[in-house]
Amino acid sequence: MSFESHVLMKRLAVQLRREIAPAVGDEYQRTQTHMAGVILERLAREATLGERHRAAEAADVEALISRLDELIGSEQTSSPAASGDLRTALAGLRGDPCMTSLAPLVEALYRWGPDRVPVVAALDEIRAVLRRDIDRRMEVAR
Repeated sequence: MSFESHVLMKRLAVQLRREIAPAVGDEYQRTQTHMAGVILERLAREATLGERHRAAEAADVEALISRLDELIGSEQTSSPAASGDLRTALAGLRGDPCMTSLAPLVEALYRWGPDRVPVVAALDEIRAVLRRDIDRRMEVAR
C-alpha cells in the first residue's frame, strides 16, 4: 500500500465514526458503522507500521542468531540427540528468521538443560526479543 492509501483509510475511518455513524437512525446499524470505522482505523495503523515492524523483527532475529552462536556455538551438549535438536532448531531459525521459528529452539534449549549457564543466557536473549515483538504488536493495538 502506498502512503496515500494509509491516509485515505484513516480519513475514511474518522468520517465513518464522526459523521456517518451518528447520522444512522437504527441503533444496530449505527453501532456497526462505528465499528467499521474502528476496524478501518486499525487496518490503516497496521499498514502504516507494518514495514517498520517487519524490518525490526528481521533485525532482532538476525542479532539473536549472532548472539546465540556466541553463547552456545562452542558448547557441547550432554547427549547427541540434544545436540542434534539444537543444531536443527538453529538451522530452522536461520532458514526462516521469524518469531514463529523460535518455538523449536526454545524446546531444544529446555531439552538440553534449563539450568545450564548458556541455556539460561540464550533464553534471556530470546525473552528480550519476544518482549520487543509484543511491544510492536501492542503499538498497533493502541
